[in-house]
Amino acid sequence: MAKTNTLPAKSEAETEIPRTAEELRSLLDRAKLGDRSTLPQVRALLSDPERSRWYVENLGSPPNWLKNHMAERVAPKDLMVRESFHRKLDEVREELAGPDPTPMERLLAERAAWCWAEVNIRQISYEQAENLTLRQAEFQQKRIDAAHRRFLSAIKTLATVRKLALPALRINVAQNQVNLG
Repeated sequence: MAKTNTLPAKSEAETEIPRTAEELRSLLDRAKLGDRSTLPQVRALLSDPERSRWYVENLGSPPNWLKNHMAERVAPKDLMVRESFHRKLDEVREELAGPDPTPMERLLAERAAWCWAEVNIRQISYEQAENLTLRQAEFQQKRIDAAHRRFLSAIKTLATVRKLALPALRINVAQNQVNLG
């Protein structure tokens, strides 16, 4: 058996993570280009309790990717509209989630907020379109209808989850009793 002169791989805790903005920028640029040699540092950075949350939430979150994509589509250059869109979507999501939501309610509220935005964006797009052929108008209406069905399905599911989470309450007026079941 041939002996190899390789050192054991460092654990994430032993791997040096960038400390300066310049080192971090260099690491992220190389990682973005697919440089596999950055993986130990990337993994160590994502394991750092002080810094990982921001990266996971902003770079690893499909809902954030979608929010950014939709905002870019709605207003490719207008930063005020894009930021306002982000805030409104967050506001709708928080309103739908309600106070002290369960993890499932948070996910469903987020989905319902996306569907709410999508149906409104599709409706605006249709209203602003000019000189559509009958076939194009029908296609746009089908897209609006599909988005609306997804929105209704999302809010119905959210309502169902909330209803199932509540304990059943029975009031027996004759015996002056309230029973949770």
